[in-house]
Amino acid sequence: MNARTILSQSSESTLKNGQLDVAAFVSSRKYEIQQLSASMRKSKAIQKQQTFQVVPRSLRRRAASHHVRFLPPRFRERAQQEYKDSGIQMTPKKRQRITRLHLRRDTALKLRYFARQRKAYHYNRKRSTYSVGVNELATKVVMERKFKGRQKDKTWLPTHLWHAKRAHMVKKWGYVIPSHPNEKCFRPTHRASQNGSGIVFDTSYYATMILQGNHDGVLNIVNVISKGKACGKTYLLGDRAFEGPIYNVYKEPADDDSIQSAIGEAVIYFEPTTELHDNLATENRRALIRVHPATFEDTWNMLLSLVKMTREQELHPDPGIEVQDCRFAIGSIDIFGPKSLKVIGHNLRLNLEKEATVHEAFSTATAAGDPKLIPLGAVFPLKFFDPRTISTPSRYRKLSSWEPRDVSKQAHIYRSLNEIARHLGSRTSSPLFTSEGRSIRVEHAKIAHGRLQQRRTASAKAVDAMRGSHLLLKKESLIFNDDVSIPAIMIRRASGGISLLLPWQWVAIFFKKLVIPAYTMYGGLQQYHQILSERMLPYFPDDYPGTSAGLVEEKEKTTLHEKEWKNRPKSKKTIYDTLDLRNGEKKGEVGNPFGCDWQYLLHSDAKGVYDPTKKLAKQQEDVTMPDSSAAGSTTEAATEETSLSAANEPWMITNLSRILSERNKLRKELNLSTALFTVQIIMIGRGVPSPSARIYAIPVKDRSKWMQLKRNRKIVPESSEYPMCPKSGSLIGFITTGGFNLKEGKGSGMASLSWAKVEQNGGFNYRYCIIRDVGERVGRLALYKPL
Repeated sequence: MNARTILSQSSESTLKNGQLDVAAFVSSRKYEIQQLSASMRKSKAIQKQQTFQVVPRSLRRRAASHHVRFLPPRFRERAQQEYKDSGIQMTPKKRQRITRLHLRRDTALKLRYFARQRKAYHYNRKRSTYSVGVNELATKVVMERKFKGRQKDKTWLPTHLWHAKRAHMVKKWGYVIPSHPNEKCFRPTHRASQNGSGIVFDTSYYATMILQGNHDGVLNIVNVISKGKACGKTYLLGDRAFEGPIYNVYKEPADDDSIQSAIGEAVIYFEPTTELHDNLATENRRALIRVHPATFEDTWNMLLSLVKMTREQELHPDPGIEVQDCRFAIGSIDIFGPKSLKVIGHNLRLNLEKEATVHEAFSTATAAGDPKLIPLGAVFPLKFFDPRTISTPSRYRKLSSWEPRDVSKQAHIYRSLNEIARHLGSRTSSPLFTSEGRSIRVEHAKIAHGRLQQRRTASAKAVDAMRGSHLLLKKESLIFNDDVSIPAIMIRRASGGISLLLPWQWVAIFFKKLVIPAYTMYGGLQQYHQILSERMLPYFPDDYPGTSAGLVEEKEKTTLHEKEWKNRPKSKKTIYDTLDLRNGEKKGEVGNPFGCDWQYLLHSDAKGVYDPTKKLAKQQEDVTMPDSSAAGSTTEAATEETSLSAANEPWMITNLSRILSERNKLRKELNLSTALFTVQIIMIGRGVPSPSARIYAIPVKDRSKWMQLKRNRKIVPESSEYPMCPKSGSLIGFITTGGFNLKEGKGSGMASLSWAKVEQNGGFNYRYCIIRDVGERVGRLALYKPL
């Protein structure tokens, strides 16, 4: 019986004297209802779907409804048969009448095209594919000659042309960076990063610098900027890569790592060495430092000053200390997802060169699949073949002892990977540290790739034809290009992802090989932010308001939100001046309604009153007027004003536990009135926090009322039992990142709290707080956890 055919029978009249007999009506339609249910079950079992419903969302095209040529090749035959069965005629492709004028025009276009190609070839032979600056900034690399005019005031990433067709691009930090794909991808991003194959990012906008010189000089500089945290034995041997904050040594206060002004997060990786001995002090050593582009200028100027100071103080300057700007020489690709390692091992081929240890570690890691099994900071120096010579991906290799739910076997694999990764870096140094290793040009690889095609015999071509027809699936039949070996460094990041450092000119080729349609996703800045927020990790610079980069980012967001608000029609605007919180205070939003008002938070009194004029007058009283006759008095006054304004700026606490244990001792040395610390926000019950939402401490007298919401979820904001939002004097911080967390199934976010306000409103032992969105008067109960 056809599942699409529904059997029915004629029912007797159920109307008697104009009234409906419900029992008789249902009884007469019983057979039809049963047949309808059976037909629905059979249709679901058969899964009759049109071809356009089978195509993955990322491969769907609007024009595919007109002609099958817009569908992926594997679906065209089926779609053509459906067209034929339904009687729909495909729209034929219009062909222009070929005339002598058309032939002349085509010939002229071809001649122009070949002329441009010839000029571009000679231009590419003369120009360098990467740029390095030694103790000076590197020259910006122009990606495409014909688009040179578009790159005057900004830099294109290696994958710009690929992303520009598929994603929304934004200009930030001197680069043009993909913000988000053109298609909706909030839920797909969550699935790809948590349960899918993975999501790939081009992170070549991160700035890479190489510190080179004698061992003691390099060690001293790294020790100063990291406060000794990156100078452990495992880091110095090259077994692990350090990931953590670096500090500005020229910004007060500079005596303690807890109160040092942090520039931002950085990755520091020493070039591997066999052992640490006494003769190592005068040997040449390199350290790779990778920072966010928002902090590159501060980091670069600080390193230049330290290098100059070190060279002046050295008694034996050979080899001298130098810092190399490798922003346009080393790029990177970040991959998130439980199968990210399998994606790398599935689509790339290692060039072993008798390095069995590296191959064993890489093969074991990719077979395990989950990056969480790799130790934090583990480094794999690798060499890959040209990805363009790989015709088909290899199948996944499975570990014989691998069971996803067996905790003991997971621990065994983790220990084995830990042991391999620990001794891997000290045995192998990556050519990526040297200019010779990074100088493999793509044009040379193309020529070698062409010679490879010429060397193929007729039998090899027959093997390729058989492989194309799925008659042969053996990896041994693949022929690799032995002339090219691309160096790479794979690092396990603290965010749970994998970073693959590559030569700048090879990033686009590797990226296109890793991004597989309908299998691996690509993302931009918003997707990177989303993944970190779902994992309850801070995102730089948005969640670092205590740094210069974080303050600049917040200022730009505030200006943008205010501009958007002004452009709205009056009927669509929220009038913040008339907002009534019904807590006994005057009407109006607390602080600047368009962003996180840190000045209001840090400099308002206990009642929540902030008067900028009084603050300015106090600053002017503290700064004495200089004597015009005294030489240098103007400079001294300017220095005092600069230090005073810097003292009023917020700064980040990077070691909260230490300050909590020694706060009585450090209270006299620290300016805790402007100190901020980062926390995780988890909502209790309903509610989703938004960026710039206000965070209040719960007054002691109202804690029992708010705790009722935790026990009784039936109390809604409209009821009289729902407590009012606390007053502005109880404000302790702002939400920097907020939204619905698909991983947790509830609202969550990242926030920064003021040390002084938390201590003033009940201390650090009570972790419950109130979250109120901007423009709203209803508060929501939440819990904060310091990082």
